[in-house]
Amino acid sequence: MSENLQIFTKPDCPYCTGAKQTLARAGIDYEERDVSASQRASDLSIYLSGVSTVPQAFAGEIHINGYRDLAALDAAGRLAPLIETATGAIDTDDLSNVAIARGAEDIPLKDHIPESDGTHTEDPEQWAILRFYKDFFGFWPNCFYFQHHWPESYKHFVYAHNVGAIGMGRQILGEPVMMATGFAASQASGCNYCQVHMTAAAGEKSLGMPKLIEAARQGRAEHASPIGPFEAALADLAAAATTNTVTEDVLARVRAHDTEKRVSHDDIEANITGTAMIASAFGFLNTFNDLTGVDIEAEWASQSAEKAGIEAGRHGVSEDRALNNLDHALRDGGPSIEEMIADYDRTVAEAGGPAAYAERELGLFPDWMRLWPEPLRARHVLFYAEMMQDRAHSPIASDLKHLMARVCAIARGHDYLAAVEGFLAFKATGDDPAAIDRVRYCFDAAKARPAGSGFFTQKERAALTVAWLAGQAPITTPRRFIQPAIDHWSPIELVHLFSICGIANLVQRFSAIAGPQMEPPVRAFLARHDLSSDTLALRYPMPGERR
Repeated sequence: MSENLQIFTKPDCPYCTGAKQTLARAGIDYEERDVSASQRASDLSIYLSGVSTVPQAFAGEIHINGYRDLAALDAAGRLAPLIETATGAIDTDDLSNVAIARGAEDIPLKDHIPESDGTHTEDPEQWAILRFYKDFFGFWPNCFYFQHHWPESYKHFVYAHNVGAIGMGRQILGEPVMMATGFAASQASGCNYCQVHMTAAAGEKSLGMPKLIEAARQGRAEHASPIGPFEAALADLAAAATTNTVTEDVLARVRAHDTEKRVSHDDIEANITGTAMIASAFGFLNTFNDLTGVDIEAEWASQSAEKAGIEAGRHGVSEDRALNNLDHALRDGGPSIEEMIADYDRTVAEAGGPAAYAERELGLFPDWMRLWPEPLRARHVLFYAEMMQDRAHSPIASDLKHLMARVCAIARGHDYLAAVEGFLAFKATGDDPAAIDRVRYCFDAAKARPAGSGFFTQKERAALTVAWLAGQAPITTPRRFIQPAIDHWSPIELVHLFSICGIANLVQRFSAIAGPQMEPPVRAFLARHDLSSDTLALRYPMPGERR
């Protein structure tokens, strides 16, 4: 069976060791390729998988992504049959080192997207955002130079989500713990841009945050530290939400330290909700910033590297831009943040409230929306609809947006969201029966499998592959996988694709903590069309199994 399974590993990698132990227990032979042995082997792992981490396994042509999936397949009794029936073993002998290296190269999309400078905007609805960031950071973050290309996304993210989510998280958790959970989520995601922001945002108070979290995890938290066992457990919860590995044990560790809170005066459930809000905000930010590969502001990058040991990594540093892009007279007037929020809330209220608005716009009031904190629920419903439904300000069809979110959820192993987004994609077509095959095969299309080729255009397949990349942690954009999106979508349209992936991961992180239950209409939809809700099976179908 060894010719059917190839696995890329490296020495001293605990995940690689775990993968090999899983295979040994299952009695499965394999061909091992050490990525540290040659540049070709290192490049080949990324060229074939699209993922920068190891282990990466291939059962014939089927890519098995990492240790967790190998272990999950084995636990489900699917690993050995999958390998036994695999066909089309990978053959790369005809590929030159140059071709492999080029295909594996991490392409910074910031080089393909022109910047849009919103610091002198003429749109009155954006003036309050500039004033807010002048007070909050002292500058307009580099990531907005790209998101600003989609003004409605930019405004709705700030007003309808970020101000409320970060504000609620900060109010409940306290500033130090808000920074700790934001850092932990960004670290788990692998987003260096956001890790730098979380360590540099509050100067000396935040630059030591990584060490404070680690000390608390190891039971060495000093008495005066704001981060103790309870706060470290919340940081771990935010990290687990990022990788969709929230379990009862993770939540139990938070609850076990309830009496040891050092900052928050709120109860345990409020603290879990506050963590979910921070994790959701960084679900968008980590995803969007890693897909664009945005440069990190030079001063903060330097501070974070020197005092917190956080490097810029693949993002690089914007040496030509100081933290002074708002050091000019900002426009007075325009609606305030409070007035923008009130307008959004009023729109939903006039439709009959969040449930009625969601039913009207989506055809469903998803359970995750029901669980969203009540003070922010109307804005979240509006934000999601504005981003994901057909709108004049977005060139991407709603059904494709929901299919992208479904691919993200399948990649992350979130069964509930994969099912709900499939349902919403179907509803977006007006319940067109022809859309069922697009729901069924969208992940196959994202992974360039033959089963998905007949239901999507090349342009749509490129978008779905971007969504699959957005489901990885860390997110990278290897040329072989991102080039089709560059070829088929304009630079401004790429911003729309990345924003859709951002909201998909925003919802995923919240749902990982909140634990929504599948709605009866979604369950009936799956049963009626013989669609599986098992994302492991959707990632790795057996021969003849396409459900």
